[in-house]
Amino acid sequence: MDKTVRFDWELPGTLVDELAVESPDMAVVIKQAAVLDWVRTGRISLRLGGDLLGMTYQAFMDLMSTHYVPSLDYDTGWEQGTVLLDSVRFEKAPSS
Repeated sequence: MDKTVRFDWELPGTLVDELAVESPDMAVVIKQAAVLDWVRTGRISLRLGGDLLGMTYQAFMDLMSTHYVPSLDYDTGWEQGTVLLDSVRFEKAPSS
């Protein structure tokens, strides 16, 4: 069952005026910030993030890119399993 979450947040009037110039609908910006943080921290999936904001997968990926939220999460030590291209030597195969 879905639940609605509402909250009041008292902010300085000058801050609200300043932010409203860039984003007239601050509620949308705050929702996006929360969902992007949940995705970034691994609490929800990319697809769920897009669904929560009513966006297509591609539009949500674009939003993530705009806010520098990575879409991939590597495990610690992942780089040890990669092969560095500059350490690989390609030898010419013998001609037949």
